[in-house]
Amino acid sequence: MAARYDIHPSKELNALFAETPLPYQGQDPQLATVIFVGLDANYSAELFDNGDFRERILEYHRDGVAFWKRYGVHHPFLLPEYPLKRNTGGVPYHRKFSNMGLTPEFASKISFLELLNVPTTGSTEEKRFWELFSLGHARKLDLLFQDGEKRLVLLPDSVIKKMGIARKRFGVFEWLPERADWGRFGEIGGTIFHKIKHFSGSISKIELKAIGSLVKDYCRSE
Repeated sequence: MAARYDIHPSKELNALFAETPLPYQGQDPQLATVIFVGLDANYSAELFDNGDFRERILEYHRDGVAFWKRYGVHHPFLLPEYPLKRNTGGVPYHRKFSNMGLTPEFASKISFLELLNVPTTGSTEEKRFWELFSLGHARKLDLLFQDGEKRLVLLPDSVIKKMGIARKRFGVFEWLPERADWGRFGEIGGTIFHKIKHFSGSISKIELKAIGSLVKDYCRSE
């Protein structure tokens, strides 16, 4: 039976997210050149039942940049010893991300942020998503997105839609246009906003390669 959408049951994983004012994976977003924004950081509920692999998850969250350089993959879900099914729990997202062709040389450039500040399990459910939504976290994201620093922010359509709802309900992300076209749709100072397809959904290898080329070109243009 599929896991119900909720906060991940691991107290240890939740503690990792609570350690920083703005939870992230990979590079610190303040230092990153490219930020990928998702709905939530999703994991299989049983992930921490495997003691050996638990250590890889902890290692990744403590230093995602070093992890990518050490193992050659950007996330532990891509390691050969991943012990669970590879079609659930955030794995499809990261498997498709890997098809962009980004190598460890970009590890220090890329950050992952989510609209929720807690780890989750199960398939996203609208009502529970908004129960878990933190206005304080959203305001921190909003400040980051509006600080005008030179960076590329990549947002899937599903994330943009949720941000639009948050704008109407809570008055955050007011810079977001009523309609965001595919591709580059806005900028604030040196920050460029780009709409992409979500990696967990239907996206072709050609589209993934195109996003990868966009990221590579942007990083190398600095």
